[in-house]
Amino acid sequence: QFSSKSGALWMCIVLNPHCKLEQKVSWLTQLKKWNGVDVCPWEDGNHGNELPNLTNALPQGANANQENMGQCKSLEYQHLPAHKFLEEGESYLTLAVEVALIGLGQQRIMPDGLYAQEKVCRNEEQLISKLQEIELDDTLVKIFRKQAVFLLEAGPYSGLGEVIHQDSVPMHTFAKYLFTCLLPHDAELAFKSALRAMRLLVLESMAPLGDTSHPHHIASVVPNRYPRWFTLSHIESQQCELASTMLTAAKGDVQRLETVLESIQKNIHSSSHIFKLAQDAFKIATLMDSLPDITLLKVALELGLQ
Repeated sequence: QFSSKSGALWMCIVLNPHCKLEQKVSWLTQLKKWNGVDVCPWEDGNHGNELPNLTNALPQGANANQENMGQCKSLEYQHLPAHKFLEEGESYLTLAVEVALIGLGQQRIMPDGLYAQEKVCRNEEQLISKLQEIELDDTLVKIFRKQAVFLLEAGPYSGLGEVIHQDSVPMHTFAKYLFTCLLPHDAELAFKSALRAMRLLVLESMAPLGDTSHPHHIASVVPNRYPRWFTLSHIESQQCELASTMLTAAKGDVQRLETVLESIQKNIHSSSHIFKLAQDAFKIATLMDSLPDITLLKVALELGLQ
């Protein structure tokens, strides 16, 4: 019977797609040994040299929790050689980053209760904050690309898969981070991931039976039917931020701007956020250091009219 920390590490090992059977056997033996120690190895200097493991590969974060991302948040790198290489191109850092991306991209149902929902947002933002401290090199960029492709093509376990449950925790915050990291290296994949993440199915399920040409009207009836989504306003703000980030990156690309516009019109149901995006588009289109972007001005007009 593992302790919670040892159990969380074992989950990291099981989730690692590159961990071979003999490695898992070795890890299991070591974990059983650590599990019998009264003091956590990384909390006692006498045991510090015994811990070359994934829990020390990302910046120190909060304790593991009940959410699907819990095994990821216990990862840290201050006390061990994070860049020590294991196998071809692998290090404790690369494995930990990959596990973190797997955890962030998992589809998970929004829990009940204000505290639990706020905890979901807080845990996600804290983990992303730790990842942002890491400078991406070519090896890590490859991991980001691989995981983005996997999440887009994966089945029901992925929050970026083609089909998700209407009560799934939205991927807007994670997708904005993923988009920013991928954009300089693979713009096509960055936009594909971000556009897939724009969904907010809990509101789409509220579509009225009559006129559906004005989806932003839906928001007025949501509180009556979905009172348990206490963080909905924060979620919609993150959705708006993701859309604004894509608008900025798509400046000068007519086709991408039209695609982002269509995504905004389909997925954003808040009039105030649509108006904010109209303002953002206008500002981006009329920056002082360049001629106005006509397509972006049209996007601003379309959103303003909506």
